[in-house]
Amino acid sequence: MKAHRPGILLILILLVFPQFSETVYSPVLPGVSAVFSVASNMAQLTMSLYFAGFAVGVLCWGYLADRIGRRKSMIAALVIYGISALAAVLAQSFWGFLIARVALAFGASAGSVVTQTVIRDCYQGRELARFFSLVGVALSLSPTLGPVLGGILAESNGLQGVLFALASSAVMLLIWTLIKLPETQKVQADNDHNRLSLGALAGKMICDRRIVCSVLLVSGMNILLFGYYTLGPFVIAEMGFSQRVFGVSGLLMALGTAIGALLNRSLIQQVSTEKLIRWGCTLALAGSLLQGLISSIYFESPQIHLILFLLPMVLIVTGFGLTIPNVLGTALVDYKAQLGTAGALLGFSYYLIIMAGLGALSVAYQNKLWYMPVSFAVISGVLVLIAKIRSSNA
Repeated sequence: MKAHRPGILLILILLVFPQFSETVYSPVLPGVSAVFSVASNMAQLTMSLYFAGFAVGVLCWGYLADRIGRRKSMIAALVIYGISALAAVLAQSFWGFLIARVALAFGASAGSVVTQTVIRDCYQGRELARFFSLVGVALSLSPTLGPVLGGILAESNGLQGVLFALASSAVMLLIWTLIKLPETQKVQADNDHNRLSLGALAGKMICDRRIVCSVLLVSGMNILLFGYYTLGPFVIAEMGFSQRVFGVSGLLMALGTAIGALLNRSLIQQVSTEKLIRWGCTLALAGSLLQGLISSIYFESPQIHLILFLLPMVLIVTGFGLTIPNVLGTALVDYKAQLGTAGALLGFSYYLIIMAGLGALSVAYQNKLWYMPVSFAVISGVLVLIAKIRSSNA
């Protein structure tokens, strides 16, 4: 039975909602320190632990997407997200707030794994590759819009304003999903016969070098992206600028994402996905090294220093826009019998690594301008090597 396709706009918004909801929160991180009287690295951990809940949620919702269907899984996840956002608003202690954040991430994760499963239900072959290039545009642009809105909300209404905005958006998405999201799971007579147990499927994927490389590439690129949203507010504050300035820096990030998205869509028919992935990782490395160089130079004008320091992020985010859609669009071509569960295991793996990577950046955080670019250069250098290994096994 051919799956009925949901509207493209709904699919894209469900897919980018987890990233948007996290980046709209990032400008208020210094406010978390003030509201709950905790150190800055503790506030940063609310970002890294978010991915712990996200990783568990990806595993859960991907498995349920195969068992109870894509539509029911998404509806249940959005209900949990909305309740958790309200709990975060009402939290009286930092630990209560942290628990609500983890639960919120658990619900939000369905937007990643279930939506990707819906896409793979509805599109195949080159059509799937073209759709994932559109996904790349959305995934790249969504994190750039979040800090702009988050910066405005943080300065006008503080932490509560951001959390109320997240709760309201969850309600609107739930209503839209109830009305417009059909069930896309394809019914196959031999579905149960082809289905491996969770443990057997995990074992198969662990031994698949292409899957391992894909996990590391997605993880590394997201650590670069969310590393900026985790460390950036504190770096910019240290340079003497406000939360609103950090939010506006999202517009600069949008330039890079637009470039990456346009390059990907124009090149995907002429250039192999493996080459595009290598180019993306190389751009990220170049941007990190350039940012590191600028951090070591003294500038009399703080404004010029800030602009020059942030400009290399355009290269890093352009690399993100080239790499992520091409990795995600080709990672599970050999796992069509269990797309939901395989996608869950894939996402669970890379979100655990993202959580660990962001946690390491926060724990080792140095209040020095060089810390972020040096960390990014190490990560992107490793990604270049992984991209080459993946290409050799394509």
